[in-house]
Amino acid sequence: MTNYSTPDHATDTEAAVRAGIAIAPPAPLGDSDRFFVQTVPAGAATHVHDLRALAEPLAEFPYRKKGTVHVHDARSFVEYVEKHQLSGTEVWADLSRRSLVAVINAGDESDSASDEGVAGHGDHRVVLELLHSDEWKTWTNRDKEWLDQATFAEHLEDHAINVVYPDAATMLEIAASLQATRTADIKAGVRLDNGQVQLRYEETETATAGQTGELEIPTIFVVALAPYVGAEPVEVEARFRYRLRQGNLLLSYALLNPADIARSVFTAIVDDVRGAVTAPVLLGRPE
Repeated sequence: MTNYSTPDHATDTEAAVRAGIAIAPPAPLGDSDRFFVQTVPAGAATHVHDLRALAEPLAEFPYRKKGTVHVHDARSFVEYVEKHQLSGTEVWADLSRRSLVAVINAGDESDSASDEGVAGHGDHRVVLELLHSDEWKTWTNRDKEWLDQATFAEHLEDHAINVVYPDAATMLEIAASLQATRTADIKAGVRLDNGQVQLRYEETETATAGQTGELEIPTIFVVALAPYVGAEPVEVEARFRYRLRQGNLLLSYALLNPADIARSVFTAIVDDVRGAVTAPVLLGRPE
């Protein structure tokens, strides 16, 4: 008996044809000639097509500016705002995040008590993301960290350029003394009237064993550090600390209120931006 059943590929083709027929043609959404609604297939899903959005990638120029730009210094932030500023542009300063956000296409100002003004898309922005400078990270990363004599001396030698008090030459001398006495047995520490600490030591190396001496280090020194890239350096006070453990000397320093200093510098940056742009500068964070 002959089998007259329809081949599978023919069935698939017919199903595809029927599905295509079932797709409704796009219909205008209301009186709009921009938005069209289409149901496919046969009520399974509804899609809304925006002809303007579909055409924009093919246009010579975008219909409007949008996107978020990230900069890392106040000057770049101000220049971008001044270049793209609109009547509704507003700047937000976020004190907790140490960042500034300018919403270029925010809403316009109200013209009357009953008019809230024209709303903006709010999707064209520039963000100032402040980055800590290398020298700030170097000194704050080792804040209150106990180091042996050799490591502490190397730190002073490598970053003496940041020290403003005592002068860099004096700090290099201190570093050299720490290196020279790294194998000595530290006996005691005495605070002197001049504000320095005198450490008494006895050599343990075979050639100089038994020889004694004094090593003086200041209790306070000052470094000039820029908290952020592009910011001016500010003076930060640091206090020397030392510990004696079975003749071994451990050294450290404690920076005085570095977080408060960084906050003050950010506040100064906000004030500088406020004076450089005509847009309002507000405290907070936009959604």
